[in-house]
Amino acid sequence: MSVIGYFTVRVLKLPIKVYLPPILFANTGNMGLPLILFAFGEVGFYIGILYMVSTTVLHYTYGILILNYDKSPLEIFKLPLIYSAIGGVVLSISEVHVPTSIFRAVDLLGEVSIPTMIFALGYKLSEVKLTSVGSSFIAGGMRVLLGLALGIFVVWLFKLDGLVAKVIILQASMPPAIFNFVLAEKYNQDSKTVASIILAGTIISIITTPLILSFLIE
Repeated sequence: MSVIGYFTVRVLKLPIKVYLPPILFANTGNMGLPLILFAFGEVGFYIGILYMVSTTVLHYTYGILILNYDKSPLEIFKLPLIYSAIGGVVLSISEVHVPTSIFRAVDLLGEVSIPTMIFALGYKLSEVKLTSVGSSFIAGGMRVLLGLALGIFVVWLFKLDGLVAKVIILQASMPPAIFNFVLAEKYNQDSKTVASIILAGTIISIITTPLILSFLIE
C-alpha cells in the first residue's frame, strides 16, 4: 500500500504528507470494530482488536514519521499510546492476572468505548466539507478498494481462512481513519483536505461495506 500510494501521489503531483497517510491508515477502530462485533461476534471482535492495535502502532510510528520526519524523527518515542499498546500485548502473552478491581474498571471503559467512538466519528464527519473533490475520491477510493484487494491478497498469501480471514478482509477495506485528520492538524498539514479525503472514503464505504459484509457472512 505504501509503495502504490506513494507513486500514485507522486504521479498526480500531490503533497505526500497530506495524501499518503489517509491512503495507508484505515478506520479499524470506531468503524471496523463495531461492524466486526455485529457480523462476527466476540471472537471476531478480539481478532479485530489485534488488527486495530497493530495498525494503530504503525499509524503512530510510521505515520508520524511521514508527517514529521524532516523536523523531529524521535517524536514517536514521546507518545504514550505506543507504550500502552506494547504493554497490553505483553500482559496478554505473559498471561498475567490483573487484579479484579482494576480489570473491571478497564473492562467498563472498554464497553463504553465503542458507542463513544461511533458518536465521535459521526460528530467529526458532520463538520467536514468536500474540497478537491477529484483527488479526495481518488485517495479515499484507494484506501477502500486497494485495501480490500490487498487484504484478499494477504489472506491468500498466508493461506488464512475462517474468521481470521474475514476480519482481515473487512478491516483492510475500511475508509480512512479520523486520526489522519487529528495528526494533520497537530503537524500543521492541510487538515481540511485530509478531512475531505476521510469523508470521500467514508461515502464510498457506505456502498462497499454492505457488499463486502454480505459476501463474508455467506
